[in-house]
Order: sequence, then structure tokens, then C-alpha cells
Amino acid sequence: MVVSIVAGPRDAYRPVVAKTSRDARAEGTRRSSAGARAASPASPRKRRSPEEARALILSAAQRLLASHGPDAVGLKDVAREAGVSHALVTHYFGTIDGLVDAALEVHANEARGELIRRIAMHPDEGPREWMHHYFDWVKRPLTGRLLAWALVTGRIARDDFFSRRLRGGKHVVDALSKRLDASPRRGVPRADLEFAVLLLLAAAHGYALGKHAFWASLGRDSVGEDEDSFFFGRLADLVESATLPPEKVAKKPSRRPRRSRAQRA
Repeated sequence: MVVSIVAGPRDAYRPVVAKTSRDARAEGTRRSSAGARAASPASPRKRRSPEEARALILSAAQRLLASHGPDAVGLKDVAREAGVSHALVTHYFGTIDGLVDAALEVHANEARGELIRRIAMHPDEGPREWMHHYFDWVKRPLTGRLLAWALVTGRIARDDFFSRRLRGGKHVVDALSKRLDASPRRGVPRADLEFAVLLLLAAAHGYALGKHAFWASLGRDSVGEDEDSFFFGRLADLVESATLPPEKVAKKPSRRPRRSRAQRA
């Protein structure tokens, strides 16, 4: 680029810019780029239905909660992970507690739905195989983190907690009763099936939350697959025995007769 000074009217001086060939090429490139941008407008923002938006946010929340736990995750973190605005997350879930509660509900519903499908569609399987599917779900990091959060925050005792609203345990017992009545195990009282489900829930979740402390109290500081297999195998024995029809249940041993006062002397 060359700059020269020329005289104008009334002896005023003004600069004149003489463009070189390189300047002309650069300007042509800029104009071409601007024209291309004007010719191709930005791609429109993808519109999602409310259900799709909620599912996207919940999926992002589950990934973060499994890695970091509820105490280390905020709504802004979830929004960033999902690629949506913080305002959209707040619109659907309100607070981080509302989002974690919804994530736990979806996580539990998926596991229960898969368990019920297995009970109904796999006649070659029995209670032990169904329980192993449940044990695998209980051992997931996300399950333990969400359950611990529900217990510590007191959410699990609230009237609006999802297990009270959806009655998931009842649906599992219904599926068990229907499946067992069509098998050699038919005739199991519903009370026994309810006890089996209660035993499974209490023992499996309790073990998942406290297994390291429980084993340490027994003198084992290292907990691995062997310890897990031992516990879940024994638990499966107990739960399976509760799903036997009455005629196949071993009779309780008679009580030892009490000794008289003279015999005790």
C-alpha cells in the first residue's frame, strides 16, 4: 500500500492511498468470505419436545452423578454436559434436589422394568437368575450414590418419594406371582413373595452402602468380587427359599422340651 499527499482545493492537502496488487487480492478475499457468510445463514437451532429435552438433561445428569455424586454436581454442570441453557434445566427440575430425585426415579424405573420383563419373558430362568440381574444393578456406582443421597437427605421418607407414588415393589410381586403360578413353584403365598422382595431390597441396598465397613468389622480390609459373590450367593439362597410353595418348605424343627426345675437342679 502506497500513501501520497496531493493538493486539493484551497491548498488543502489530503492523503491518497494507492492500492498494491497484494492489497487488492486481500480485499477480494475478505469480500468473498463475507459474501459466503451472507449466502449461508447459521443453521437453525434444533427444536426438541419437552419429553426429549427432559430425557437429554436426565441422561447428562446421570453421567455426572455416577462420576462425582450429588454433592459435587450443580445445575450449571448438568446444563453444560447436556448442551442446553441453565434456564432450561431450572424450568424442568427447579433445583438440584429435584433433578437428582428425578434421576433416581428414572434409574430405578429402568431397572424394575427390565426385571419385570425378564420374569415374564424368560421361563427358563428362576428366582436366582432374576436376583443376579438385580444385584448387577445394585453394584453400579450410580445406584449407590443416589441411594445414599436419598437416605442422607431424608428424601426416601417423604410422602412424594417415587417408591410411594409408583408402588414398584408391588408390581414386582405381581409379576413374580403370575410367573410362579405358571411353574412348578405355584402356590407360594403372596406374603412370602412380599417378604422375599423386602429381604432382597433391604439386604442388597444395605450391603451396597456399607460393605466395606461391614467386612472390615469382620477383619477383612479388602473387599472384592469374591466377597460380593459370597454375600449375594447366600442372600440368593435365602430369598429363593422364600419363594418355595408351602409343601416344599422344610418343616421347622420342634422346640426342645423345657426341663423341669428338678432337672435344672
